[in-house]
Amino acid sequence: MITTTQTTPAGGKLQLKMNMESLQLRVELKSLLQSFGAQTSLAELAVAEFGKELLVEEAPEAGASLYYLPLRLTPDFIDHILDQLCPDSRSAAIECQNKYRSAWSKADQDTAQMLEKNADLQRTLRLFKQQDQMAHILRKMLASPQKNRQPAF
Repeated sequence: MITTTQTTPAGGKLQLKMNMESLQLRVELKSLLQSFGAQTSLAELAVAEFGKELLVEEAPEAGASLYYLPLRLTPDFIDHILDQLCPDSRSAAIECQNKYRSAWSKADQDTAQMLEKNADLQRTLRLFKQQDQMAHILRKMLASPQKNRQPAF
């Protein structure tokens, strides 16, 4: 893994981590929350919603665990916490969410154009996307009965 720190326009620093094997980029949730002025304790909410997707690292110097979420799930995380943000943080979070969605949309368009010439890669990419979407839907479906389950009397 390679860890980098990127300064955000608001003056905060996003901590990003790249897995060189999977080429998956992850964002550390507390640094993301700080970038739009939200409480860093909201990072712990991601455990319930995105537990299997999170990379959790113990950070004794920080005094707590660090949670790294795949960058592609950042808009979903922001959507998950929007109702718990103050108005200023909410508008900054929505702006951040829109930027991430736009970036992923652009990346998808660029990838599609690049793969038009290679049918095998195109089929493989479609398969990965379908599997990822199905896994995400399945996680939500499995989590929803637990949230809505009524206690037995």
